[in-house]
Amino acid sequence: MAEVYRAEQELTTGIYRPAALKVIRPEYAASEDFREMFLDEARTACTLSHPNIVHIYEVGEAEGLLYMGMELVAGESLAIVSKELGQRGHKFTDEALIAIGSFTCSALEAVHALKVGGSTTGESLNLVHRDVSPHNLLLSPNGTLKLIDFGIAKAATNRNLTNVGVTKGKAGYFSPEQAVGMPLDGRSDLFSLGVTLYKLAAGVTPFEEHHTHHDRHSALVAGKWKPLSAVAPGLLQGFYTIVGKSLQVRREDRYQSAEEMREELEALAYDAGIQIGQASLAGYVEERDGEVSIPNAPRHSGTHLARRRTMETKARRDRRFITWIAAGAAVLVAGVAAAYALRPTPVAPPPPPGPIAVAPKPVPPPVPPAATPTEVAPTQILTPTKARGEREGAHKRAPPKSEGPKSSGGAEVEVFSGEGKLRVGTVPQGGQVTVSGKSLGEAPISTTMHSGPYVVEINWPDLHKKQTCSVKVLADKTARVKGDAQNDRCSSETN
Repeated sequence: MAEVYRAEQELTTGIYRPAALKVIRPEYAASEDFREMFLDEARTACTLSHPNIVHIYEVGEAEGLLYMGMELVAGESLAIVSKELGQRGHKFTDEALIAIGSFTCSALEAVHALKVGGSTTGESLNLVHRDVSPHNLLLSPNGTLKLIDFGIAKAATNRNLTNVGVTKGKAGYFSPEQAVGMPLDGRSDLFSLGVTLYKLAAGVTPFEEHHTHHDRHSALVAGKWKPLSAVAPGLLQGFYTIVGKSLQVRREDRYQSAEEMREELEALAYDAGIQIGQASLAGYVEERDGEVSIPNAPRHSGTHLARRRTMETKARRDRRFITWIAAGAAVLVAGVAAAYALRPTPVAPPPPPGPIAVAPKPVPPPVPPAATPTEVAPTQILTPTKARGEREGAHKRAPPKSEGPKSSGGAEVEVFSGEGKLRVGTVPQGGQVTVSGKSLGEAPISTTMHSGPYVVEINWPDLHKKQTCSVKVLADKTARVKGDAQNDRCSSETN
């Protein structure tokens, strides 16, 4: 319903910034339905502020044409990136796929949580994007991913409500309930995200093997398609599990929120030794002299490959260590056996000797009578009896019972030992994390820490927000911190 142009916005005299200008097509400008749809998109997008959602700068009308000025993302859609990679024999790495899923979930969290008027409290809009697909995910050269196009997003307050039985969206990325015109909620977007991840991993959607619209529709509502593991082997097993759960036909069987799906993706990354961030997607798109293109050999961070090599090296080292222990144990057993075989034969003790004559016990001399007080030397009574008694009794008193380490003030001090795990997630994703004065980079963060109390500081420079949260890391346990800039809340737990 619109065309998009690259433009410049004049902020003040002589100062410009690049922008994208979305203008309603002239043939639709007179249609009240299309005007309302365009304005609904503007109302929705203007109230969303999230690093993974394109920002709206300005909305207006000129010469009878509605327009939106928005953030310019100098990049390509994942649909184009995926197509180019496939033609050149490349594909997205495990790390990139997890990052795409996590960033998109983070954006959908903000979409589904939007309240009336854009406030953090009040009535929910029940907003559903309805068009999550590779075509509406823009990737920039530095690895930033943006969800775009809220033209058909549906909220409970939209004036141009879709008629019953009418379906809007991209065929091939519909959820089953969307395909049959049922009422939608956020779980429909999660199904579409599952189809998107399937497409990016395998190069095809689950329904492309069916050649007619009727067959594809029937397969969708019946849940008849090949599992991702069958068409794209070699990925992390946990990734297959997550995509499979998001593609359940019954929405009750899917993830019940974008937050739940994002946390599963982040846990998978942590368990695989992958730290996801913008670097996970950097290098799939490049920009030179203002022109955006897909490089022949995409560069990516490859942290998962380095981690796997480290784990393989450790496994080999552990195997050698076990071999050395086994060899040492074998030598020890052999030595003990040899020593036992060479032990001397015990000799019977000699018979007891005959009777021995015992001399009579001498009688001790008589003890002289105790000296009278006048016979005691003066030096023997210089120390008072009371003081001597205290000293003599001091060594008989039991020491006080220890009650654990104490500080100089007498208070008990908690002792920490061993290592635990610390996970830090933020909403919106991408907050800068500092732990007890040490910067750990951009959330989500998963790292191993020595046991003890820590102060976690989360900063969103773009939102001008900062939060501080205390957390206790315990040995062999996981401490979780979640910073929520949208609701001004920071929480922590250890289990």
